[in-house]
Amino acid sequence: MGDASPGVHSLAGAFAGAAQTAFWHPLDVLKTRMQVRDGTVGSVHAYSSLRKAVLSTLHSEGPRGFFRGVCANVAGSTLSWGLQMPLYQHFKAIAYKESKEILAAKDSACSLAAGLATNVVVHPVFLIKTRLQLQRGQAGYRGILHAVTTIAGEEGLQGFYRGFVPSLMLSSHGAILLVAYEPCAERVCFVPTPRFIIACFLFQDRFKNKFDSVLLASGSAKVFATVATYPLQVIRSVMQQRPTGGTFEYSNIFRTGQLLWQRNGVTAFYRGILPQMMRTVPQSMAFFSIYEYALTALRFLGTKS
Repeated sequence: MGDASPGVHSLAGAFAGAAQTAFWHPLDVLKTRMQVRDGTVGSVHAYSSLRKAVLSTLHSEGPRGFFRGVCANVAGSTLSWGLQMPLYQHFKAIAYKESKEILAAKDSACSLAAGLATNVVVHPVFLIKTRLQLQRGQAGYRGILHAVTTIAGEEGLQGFYRGFVPSLMLSSHGAILLVAYEPCAERVCFVPTPRFIIACFLFQDRFKNKFDSVLLASGSAKVFATVATYPLQVIRSVMQQRPTGGTFEYSNIFRTGQLLWQRNGVTAFYRGILPQMMRTVPQSMAFFSIYEYALTALRFLGTKS
């Protein structure tokens, strides 16, 4: 992945991020609503299982309910991957300028730095996404622009960065994912090219094992990263809820973690992990596939220009 320009990595990452985010958005809605199901802030959704979440959403909102916040999610994902991929490659180029020896510590630091820088830019977008997903009926924000003006008027700049600390800590998720994926992809020696794609189409069974190896590598990396960092995702979602009068009790990461533990113990930190796994594991597998193909296509076009 490292021999293309940062601009090419940015385009490939943005395209892959937008495509997979839109497709899997309904599961992201269910995950977010299940994460905050204690219902102590306003009229957020309160679900005890994935089945109840699906049925309740269908009954009260119809299919449209599964796509609340989809525009903000696609915008945030496109911006996030479009920034993080080239930043990761840029930091790696700096880290390996003097020595070409591959070190996991260097790769982790580069990915973490890319994630931290990206988070500063995209956090407000994902906060709006979360709030739109938690809305019921027509009450609340009418869209992204209305959410921006309302949050700015009611909460100021601070409102856009609720849950920012756990979000920064979640940069470790991206660090684990990117660093775990690259060595796996290199081990199976698989970088798809236009000629290879045509060959796979003609001889599907013969090349099946290569696809399975790459998919297994990216899927396994995502499962590991998700289990390790999921409690921070729950804390972030809870903190990002819209305050509704009085004192907002989820004021910081420590207070939020304490309240969640007191109310539901360890299970509170893994609410909604089933739809999260159903969404992010195949999503990650699809992302890296789309990313590699888009990168190959852009390289191919670059050699022709």
